[in-house]
Amino acid sequence: MVVAVAALVVPATASAATGDVGVEGPSHSGTGTPTGTKRQTNALWFNDGIWWGNLWDTASSDFEIFRFNASTSTWASTGVTTDTRASTHHDVLWDGTTLYVASYRFVNDGLPAEVNFPTTMRRYSYNSSTKSYTLLGSSQINNYRVEALSIDKDSTGRVWATWQQGNRIYLNVTATDGKTWGTPFAHPASLSNVSVDDNSAVIAFGGNKIGVMWSRQVGDSTDGMYWSVHNDGASNTSWTTPVAAVKGQRSGDDHMNLKWLDASSDKVFAAIKTSYTSSSQPLIQLLALDTSTSAWTAHTIATVAECPNRVIVMIDEAAQKLRTFATYPKPSGTTNAGVCTSSGGAIYEKSTSLGSISFTTTKTARIVDADQYVHNVTSTKQNLNSPGWGTSNSGLLLLADVNATSRYWHHYESGGGTTDTTAPTVTGTSPAGSTTGVAAGTNVTGTFSEAMNATTITTSTFTLMAPGATTPLSAAVTYDSTSRVATLNPSADLAAGTTYTATIKGGSTGVKDLAGNPLASDQVWTFTTASASTTDTTPPTVTATSPAAGATGIAVGSNVTGTFSEAMDAATMTSSTFTLTAGTTTTPVSAAVTYDSTNKVATLDPGADLAAGTTYTATIKGGAGGVKDLAGNPLATDKTWTFTTAAASSTSHTVTLTATADSYVSSGSGTTNYGTSSVLSVDNSPVEVTYLKFDLTQLAGKTLESATLQLRSAGSGSTGTQNVKLVADDSWTEGGITYNLRPTLGSSVGTFGPTTTNTNYSITLTASSLAGELGQMLSLGMDANSSDGLDLNSKEASSGAYAPKLVLTYR
Repeated sequence: MVVAVAALVVPATASAATGDVGVEGPSHSGTGTPTGTKRQTNALWFNDGIWWGNLWDTASSDFEIFRFNASTSTWASTGVTTDTRASTHHDVLWDGTTLYVASYRFVNDGLPAEVNFPTTMRRYSYNSSTKSYTLLGSSQINNYRVEALSIDKDSTGRVWATWQQGNRIYLNVTATDGKTWGTPFAHPASLSNVSVDDNSAVIAFGGNKIGVMWSRQVGDSTDGMYWSVHNDGASNTSWTTPVAAVKGQRSGDDHMNLKWLDASSDKVFAAIKTSYTSSSQPLIQLLALDTSTSAWTAHTIATVAECPNRVIVMIDEAAQKLRTFATYPKPSGTTNAGVCTSSGGAIYEKSTSLGSISFTTTKTARIVDADQYVHNVTSTKQNLNSPGWGTSNSGLLLLADVNATSRYWHHYESGGGTTDTTAPTVTGTSPAGSTTGVAAGTNVTGTFSEAMNATTITTSTFTLMAPGATTPLSAAVTYDSTSRVATLNPSADLAAGTTYTATIKGGSTGVKDLAGNPLASDQVWTFTTASASTTDTTPPTVTATSPAAGATGIAVGSNVTGTFSEAMDAATMTSSTFTLTAGTTTTPVSAAVTYDSTNKVATLDPGADLAAGTTYTATIKGGAGGVKDLAGNPLATDKTWTFTTAAASSTSHTVTLTATADSYVSSGSGTTNYGTSSVLSVDNSPVEVTYLKFDLTQLAGKTLESATLQLRSAGSGSTGTQNVKLVADDSWTEGGITYNLRPTLGSSVGTFGPTTTNTNYSITLTASSLAGELGQMLSLGMDANSSDGLDLNSKEASSGAYAPKLVLTYR
């Protein structure tokens, strides 16, 4: 169907009331929450210099494509239907040629997906001459009613969708025709097993990848927001192992909105909500992925005290800003001012520079209905004011919903924002200009005044020339977006006593910042390498080792060290150049290797105690692939020595340790400390977790054979099961621990239950899981699978007679 926009009537809007911010738009009477309740979805797009939206039309009682008139700030329906069903949510994708609209019936928070409710995707072409859309076809993504679903398109033309179904993160994908859907499948990772209240979102990034993010809220240490990547063209089920963008109980929620800053710096951003409850903790955060390092960082947008909700993030490329929009309590002078409620409030903006992410409590009102709550802000998947996204001079358009009056509200800003026209500069070079005596193995660097477009920093725009040469030296050129440093690494050492000329190219074909501004002119400097007579050519030596060569009776918990004759290049001290092998094996022991530049000592710290009565071979590698001094001279040959650990004791010993600290925490009172209580509670509703601490420092170097936890129930038994778990964080104190400050529980080492009152219990713990705790403090936590809670005696009960005890057998 093709309908010309000019023939349609613009819906009337209400006049503004005192205190209103933004514009009240069309009615959506006949359907609820038309902009969605989760921020994975988008209702708007920018095409052909015009903003468009997927809005409910009251005249025909369906969702249709609407055109936004920027000059009058009004909406008009094109008459093109996107879904005839009320009470549906949608995700809209414009790829520059085709419009995709995914439509689904939705379930409310905490309810499972329901079968026999088809989710569909409709495709539309666009005619620029008539400013009209034509339906190309419709196909079914899945057959479920779900809480949220989002789509995006990869570089091969395949459209991906993701949602949560049956407590698993699900995906589906079309063929390269972008319309023929396959069979839905669960993400292959075990961490995609989630709760009924979790959700996911999908995004294309990097030019050849699809990423999926999901929340995981199962109530243990694996909770968080997870990220997994699919390379375009790989098999559908080929996904990277999920990594936690944030991790820990309450660190995630089912609200997420994803954006990609493309080739200029190739970063992914996620605006998310957490489940934290303490006033100073973050409630909405911006997560940033540096794709060059695969590392996520978290930045607080607003805290629990600010009461934000349902956040989205927009990238304004012209202004070089990250702009976030969320619901906050309404401003003073309006109805229900300052009320913190999940029903809504007002839409506010917080923004930050792309180059240096930092949010404050300052925010700007964008949509306020003086009399009612506004909620569920949405916009476009596209970046704003970006030629690469087809949004040059798009400005900004936001759409939100006032449920009480069934009206859309919007906020519009014209133009392309504040364009960055300032040329970057080179603020520092290394070696500095005119420096002499430079080591032959030196790299050359340039530091910039602002973030740069990494794709413009190449071997053509950053060069190094020898005297009289007509071509640059062979070298690798890299750019670190965090430090804003470009590095030129010559393929071979420079010649001694030679003056070199470094050039970072400016002008239209030179290096450019993220806004496309070039360096104004070439940055040129020279430096001179040290003459051959002063160049350090002496190889380092190993002057001492520990344990000494041939030593016997070495404690199994010992580290291995090598001391050098001169300062060494710490970058060459790795687990590949300093190794330890057991007996006749050739596979190195898993270990961390560090270097102390003050004492010139390299240390190999095994990941676990060494085996008793075993001869080990330590090797510090020499030669071209080995350790080197600061002048680049390698150790001449491998340094190899052996030592033998002490034989295992044949006699077993048993020790009984009383808890040095014990307490419990309760979700029913997040700030209360129960360190002086005579009971320790374990329950699932409310969540009550008991914490115990034992001092194992006297057992350093021992081999653990068995472990038993002794407890005595108090006045409340339980029909359920209690879990004993490791706690990695030993910093908690008996007088300071609360539910809001509780350490995360780790893996289970034992279980017990059912229990009765006033009874002694001995719980066998997994000795292998506790073996690494010998020689330090040990913290244990206990949680429950049942709402039938258990009370245990603490060390404060009966003058310590029933204190928790740990019985260890070791040799």
